[in-house]
Amino acid sequence: MHLSYFLLGFLPFSGFCSALLPAQANCSTCLPNPIATIYPHNVTGTINATTSVVLVPISYARSLLPTRFANAILTSAYTRFNIPPTAYPLVVESVIGHDLRFNNIPAIADFSSFRTTFPFIDLLGNGYSSFRYTGHIYLPPTNFPAIIGSQKYGYSVISGYFDPPDAPYMFASHNGRDITSKVYVPVSIFPNFRRKGSELVASTHFRPASSMGSVPLSFYKNVTNQVQFGNNTEFCDNWITFWNTSITTGAYEPQPVVGEVLLSPPIVPSKKVWRNVQGVKADRAFLENNYLNCESLKGWKGTGDGDSG
Repeated sequence: MHLSYFLLGFLPFSGFCSALLPAQANCSTCLPNPIATIYPHNVTGTINATTSVVLVPISYARSLLPTRFANAILTSAYTRFNIPPTAYPLVVESVIGHDLRFNNIPAIADFSSFRTTFPFIDLLGNGYSSFRYTGHIYLPPTNFPAIIGSQKYGYSVISGYFDPPDAPYMFASHNGRDITSKVYVPVSIFPNFRRKGSELVASTHFRPASSMGSVPLSFYKNVTNQVQFGNNTEFCDNWITFWNTSITTGAYEPQPVVGEVLLSPPIVPSKKVWRNVQGVKADRAFLENNYLNCESLKGWKGTGDGDSG
């Protein structure tokens, strides 16, 4: 989400503009940030997400990547997760960021995002350091810190309206058995713009699964802790995801899901639906270190059991 660089300067402006545009609702069912007091001088928060793995032919994955990264996939780094070398694990995340804090002070309102990421990229060319590439991300038009921070990394930001706006990882209240997240564009300044010809451009629809399936939980721990980068490789984002706090253990342990994913251009060449996609629903604490030298993060493997896979 890349918040810290812009929080102080843009919070007043963001609040003013949010009054003019459709607001992002706060997540009433999300749990509080459990690490804000442990890391008071960092950007921290929680990520309430459905994270899924779309297994595609590796040739297809290369066609989606920029030319300079297409041949930098470290297949040997992901085959240990029961993924064959002829396939590639495209990661799709539907997320709401909650209780975002900087210097342990509430920073900005909760907001949704939707993105695909390409893990296991050998950005440094050393044959062993796995980085995670993001080309495009859908964000609400009201969240200026997230938008500008993402653009600084070289992400292509697409304004989107999220349905539901505040719970892309929650089982639907009407049946308790499905998780649905939809993204519409273009965004209008009018809250009812979806009735004026907007287009569904991305969606996920999942239901509970009896087990994690062929892709283990350790895979998700690994990819959500890979150093992130975009088209501006001047610096990288050391995003640390904790899987061992009070909001991801015990009664709140990650839940396996299975379902379908819809993606559209510019993420993929044409609108396409994948079915029987495996994923995991989890509420996770995070800590973010922004705008670091990518070379300094070579060989990054996390800090311990909570953020390594």
